[in-house]
Amino acid sequence: MGKSTVEVQIEKIFRHTRQGSYATRDRYKDSCLMFARFCLDRFKMQNVRNIHDKHVAAFIEERLKQGIGAKTIKGDLSALRYMHDQVQRPRYDLANNQKLQEDYGLTIGTTHQVNGDRAWTTSEYDGMMQVAKELGNSNVADCMQLSRTMGLRITEAAAVSRSQAEYALRTGVYQVKGEAKNGKHREVPLSAAGRLVLERRMSVTSRGERLFIRPGEKTHQVVNRMQKFLEHHRDKVLTETGMQQRTDRRDGSSRSLTFHGLRYGYVQDRMGQELAKGYSRDNAALIVSREVGHERVDVIRIYSPD
Repeated sequence: MGKSTVEVQIEKIFRHTRQGSYATRDRYKDSCLMFARFCLDRFKMQNVRNIHDKHVAAFIEERLKQGIGAKTIKGDLSALRYMHDQVQRPRYDLANNQKLQEDYGLTIGTTHQVNGDRAWTTSEYDGMMQVAKELGNSNVADCMQLSRTMGLRITEAAAVSRSQAEYALRTGVYQVKGEAKNGKHREVPLSAAGRLVLERRMSVTSRGERLFIRPGEKTHQVVNRMQKFLEHHRDKVLTETGMQQRTDRRDGSSRSLTFHGLRYGYVQDRMGQELAKGYSRDNAALIVSREVGHERVDVIRIYSPD
């Protein structure tokens, strides 16, 4: 039996989109094809343009009946919204998770918080910056600064283009575009450290090129080299305080230093700044969650526990 019309449409969308990493696109495509088969069976849907909240709600309900966890279901919803954003002239807008649950009487549940903090200590961060500079790895040092002071994911930092840098230096706002994990654009305040990085890199980057990726290179190749650098040198900068801070209370293991841990530090700093302005924790989390590319306040509790 051949593929349905709606499956063919979804595969075409993912064949042509370039937003997000390869792994994210593959994972999202799998979720969307599962959704398409469900809608074909339940609603006889033949056109991806016709996706409506009722279809999404029914899919969620079915997943809940199957005992699928909240994290997986929220991942499915992210995939559907990513795909829906690529559809030309969709007939309906899709509600956010909260409204979807309210309108259809659903309870997805909360994503379980990861025990332990993944943030770097100041000493570990300074130490790794020094190692990178001494070994002449400016890519690692500069991308670390963008991750730590602007909350960029490693792929987002590595993919900065000259045009993005120019806009940020002109406006004070950095625009994360198609390189974002979920494919959704967002805006991040340009930090003082970020400004220095972009100014220095701009001076040696031609128009139309990227700041950290040479012509002929792929983003994932550059990202992989930077990750390997951290893996090879992180034991040199570990501190007892940091290891205790990153201890998983479930099994006593200590999480390694990663680029993702730099985002933890950014979120914690930004939450402190917004709380100091008088915002409630939920309102502060809403502001910061948008800056780091999440739409769910509960995600911030993972980065910045109460």
